[in-house]
Amino acid sequence: MTEKERVLHVFETEMIPKIYGFCRLKMSTSEDAEDLAQEICLSVLRAIQQGKTIENLNAFVWSVSNHLFYNALRRKKRHTTVYLPDYLSDGVNVEDDYIRQEEIFLLRRELAHMTGNYRQAVILHYFEEKSCEEIAEALGRSVGTVKWWLHDARNAIKKGMNLMREYGEKSYRPGRMLMSCTGLPGANSEPMCCAARKSAQNILLAAYQKPVSIEELCMELGISAPYIEDEVEYLKENQLLRETAGGKYQTDFVILPGDNPAIADKIREAVFPDYYKQLTAFLEERRELLTGAPLNPCSFSWERLLWVYIHMITVIALEAFKYSHSIHIKYADIPLRPNGGKWIAYGYENDPSVPRPQWKAYHPYDGPIHKVDGVFAEGFFHTWSGTDDSPYFETPDAVFALSGRIARGECSVDGLSEEEKYLFSIALEKKLFIKTADGYRPTFHTVGREAFATLNDLAVEFGRQVEDIFLRVKQLVWAHCAPFVPKHLEGQMGNLLSNHFYSLIPCSYAEAVDTGDLTPPEGEGRLWISLLVSEG
Repeated sequence: MTEKERVLHVFETEMIPKIYGFCRLKMSTSEDAEDLAQEICLSVLRAIQQGKTIENLNAFVWSVSNHLFYNALRRKKRHTTVYLPDYLSDGVNVEDDYIRQEEIFLLRRELAHMTGNYRQAVILHYFEEKSCEEIAEALGRSVGTVKWWLHDARNAIKKGMNLMREYGEKSYRPGRMLMSCTGLPGANSEPMCCAARKSAQNILLAAYQKPVSIEELCMELGISAPYIEDEVEYLKENQLLRETAGGKYQTDFVILPGDNPAIADKIREAVFPDYYKQLTAFLEERRELLTGAPLNPCSFSWERLLWVYIHMITVIALEAFKYSHSIHIKYADIPLRPNGGKWIAYGYENDPSVPRPQWKAYHPYDGPIHKVDGVFAEGFFHTWSGTDDSPYFETPDAVFALSGRIARGECSVDGLSEEEKYLFSIALEKKLFIKTADGYRPTFHTVGREAFATLNDLAVEFGRQVEDIFLRVKQLVWAHCAPFVPKHLEGQMGNLLSNHFYSLIPCSYAEAVDTGDLTPPEGEGRLWISLLVSEG
């Protein structure tokens, strides 16, 4: 590629969009903007074709654009004054006045993007008229350092004012990120609370694939440096951003595109109906054990129990598989965090345009697990809950513990203490029990400690039988997601990507509904149909 071809390529791919953006900003109508943009492009192309030496294409295009814009203003002033602003009245030098205003605008723009000490030094010296000695004392640095800052700042401003800058896509179309973690959140629900604001989310998204500077973040988000600096410092303190060489920053946890359905579709295509057939055959062979006491204290039907067993057998088997194959970072090895947490963060860039397949009526979730005094409750979200996880998280742990004891007949409703009556009222409000003519009927499954140990042993046994399927799922998930994970985060991949293994559960539910083994339930209490409350 010749030098002329290279310059033409850069102009066509990088500069033309900036030219049109410049014209739309300066002209009052889209027609005028298009006319001016065409004139600028023709002028630049003519210069390139004639072999003009262009050392800095950006600066050259900026100069041509301003020159032709001034000419357009003069033409407009000669022909009409109807649409001209006040400063274009008779007797005013159009070009001089515009240049003065444009330079003030550009100076402010460059100062807005200038970071830290450089910006402070410029403001103190040129706006507050402080001497270098006074600035050095105020900032706790040497006079020589202040002079160096001012020298670099002047050069940066001069260079920046000759650039045709363009804000990034996130300045007008911010992304959205859903965030969670593996492990124990911090005292204020870190890391989730750290990325609750759009500004924080978009900094993390913009800095994900490669390190970026404060100035680059300013241009991408369209936000001035003082605000970006504050947000970056907060994210760095909470260990969601790391500082790299050259004063740049990069996101320090895995973020994937919000395309769970795409992964689940691939899993269903790759291992179904084989996985579902092996799971149901395994359960059917042990039906007598699974439907009798003590594994079924509420005397649920086989179909009702399948809603729990499809979920729990898969979850426990996958947990054993992840640890036996060193996929998941163990809790003991998860780092402690500044505010008392012990977690590894992960995020999904949420795109509402991603289609949801029809069977996505069931969506994967590995929990939540509520633990109190050795008692835990785990449920699986379904479409009829409106994909709303609040009933799980808003229900106190002690409510699940008490509900399990009542459902297993270990205590009666009539003998509850005042505190237990209050907890039971919450259970009724959340539809964990339905009042019938025969008393209170639980809407969830429950087992005791020994029964749960039996269930755990069965799940581990089943996991060994389908290990080849789990390995195929792992390879599929890794192949799908690995291209989105920067090299420095590969060590964290297991904790996030292994969550996609749980797509086996909604795929199994979909298969069960398609084959007629299960029918989506109606009526009260259906939210908790896959909930297991247990001592464990």
